[in-house]
Amino acid sequence: MSTTEIKNRFPGNIDAILYFERLRWGDKIKCAYCDSDKISKRQVDHRFHCSACHRTFSVTAGTFLHGSKVLLRDWLYAFAVVSNPEVKFTIRQLQRDIRVSYTTAWFMYQDIKKLMPTEEEKRHMQVNLFEFLCRKAITPLIKEAEEVQLSEAV
Repeated sequence: MSTTEIKNRFPGNIDAILYFERLRWGDKIKCAYCDSDKISKRQVDHRFHCSACHRTFSVTAGTFLHGSKVLLRDWLYAFAVVSNPEVKFTIRQLQRDIRVSYTTAWFMYQDIKKLMPTEEEKRHMQVNLFEFLCRKAITPLIKEAEEVQLSEAV
């Protein structure tokens, strides 16, 4: 997806939030902590409240983007820039385009490099690189405790 398409398709951060919500949950939102579907949406801060565990969460809870102060629209723009092989970009240009500090733009690029597909993932990739990065960024991370349990079970 080109940067122009990003700007047109996601004119505001709300549009980016809705896009990531569809990627993560589809039509049925579930609690990021207990996986319950007893969810109510809080209108003011675009967060959800779980009636089962009484926690609030956003679409980025427990994902690669969790805790990021950068707007989701700006992440989409950065994903588009990095995934477009026809455009040669610089971190300085990314900084200017999304209006963040050079350090923030540099760290964003470093984070995006961590999301890039491995050779094995490239062979089985069924979507374009932009969508791959978006899906990988919003996929819940496995907690370290769960990883330990999984490795002990094997």
